[in-house]
Amino acid sequence: MIEMIRQILQNHPEVDAFTIGAELTESLELFFIRRELDMNRAKKVAHYRVTVYKDFEADGVRYRGSAQVEIHPTLSGPEIRRAVADAVFAAALVRNPWYPLVEPAPLIVEAPPGNFGTGDLADWLPALTEALYRNDCHEAGWINSAEVFLNRIKLRLVNSAGVDRSRVAYGAELEVIVNWREADHEVEIFRDLHFAAFGPDAIAAQVREMLHYGREKALARLTPALRQYTVILTGEPVREFFRYYQAQVGAQNVYEGTSLFKVGQSVQGDAVRGDRISLSLDPTLPFSTASSPFDPDGLPVQPVVIVRDGRLLRYRGDTRYASYLGVPPTGNIANLVIDGGSRPLAELKADPYLEIASFSDFQMDPLTGDFGGEIRLGWYNDGHQTVPVSGGSISGNIRAVQEEMYLSRELQQENNFVGPQSVKLLNVSVTGAQ
Repeated sequence: MIEMIRQILQNHPEVDAFTIGAELTESLELFFIRRELDMNRAKKVAHYRVTVYKDFEADGVRYRGSAQVEIHPTLSGPEIRRAVADAVFAAALVRNPWYPLVEPAPLIVEAPPGNFGTGDLADWLPALTEALYRNDCHEAGWINSAEVFLNRIKLRLVNSAGVDRSRVAYGAELEVIVNWREADHEVEIFRDLHFAAFGPDAIAAQVREMLHYGREKALARLTPALRQYTVILTGEPVREFFRYYQAQVGAQNVYEGTSLFKVGQSVQGDAVRGDRISLSLDPTLPFSTASSPFDPDGLPVQPVVIVRDGRLLRYRGDTRYASYLGVPPTGNIANLVIDGGSRPLAELKADPYLEIASFSDFQMDPLTGDFGGEIRLGWYNDGHQTVPVSGGSISGNIRAVQEEMYLSRELQQENNFVGPQSVKLLNVSVTGAQ
């Protein structure tokens, strides 16, 4: 199929360059109600995505327009030619400054070895199920339902500059809902877990934590109105919190003027009294479904430090936006690593705090730094006791808190993110539920 698409593109007189991405996915799926298997199914799907480029000049400026089209595997030759012609027409309307395609080059690193590639894919389903239900052993709390997806993905990337790369990737996804009942009050907790290699203890630990959170939420009081208070973000929301820095160090945001970060300057202001962040990209991160020796454009990638001790060393960017800025590309690496801080979490809790582990929808605006969300589960410490709380919300701006924030020494991994387990922020606005 790829060869037919490539020949059509090479023979089209108005296609100046092209990229073809093929993705063949073999998937096994299990659907559980409580502990009973309700349904299982298997599927194989193929996607062919073509990007065509049209080069032209206007007013003495060189442009490269592009348009993407998905080629269904059952399309005939004439149907593919029509789809390509439509894409060429659309590409000619796009005035992007010209940029080069990735050229052939040797790979620098290898993808981390996963274990799903050993043996038959179906052999892993019993082990995944055992790890999923290992801690489902409480009378008041249980796994309500779960969906298990295990994928083997054959990827191939071809471009008109001569790049031809392929690899096999594996990815598992667990969608889990647990319930916990206290007296006549029942709560529900949901998580969507992604990973590229089998780690039974990590899966079991996630379910154990979900059941613990379910019990705490069932017992939670309403969050008091605390006005300005010390807030500790723990677990899931930490990743979203750091999305601000991930965006602001991006070459695309710098080029488009939505980031004012400058290489060599501090990303946290001029009077940092707390922990200074260090941010890096690691395409070899174990267990991450985003680990790959090359980026989506085919560029060989390797681990790279972007921010060290709060100071920006370089921008992260793909070939296109790095070309616009005139800097070396890091490649489009989706694995983000934030170093831990110097203090253990226990020290961050030395003073009264509100620790929040779950929001209904915690959001960080990657451009303005505004953050906030409604509290689903937290723990309020008034200096004497700690009680679970729910309801109310927090809001703030990262620029107002970044000069004195503290990162836990303990780390967590959530698929393609490794970072501190917790982040302590001072003087965050807390609106109570009572």
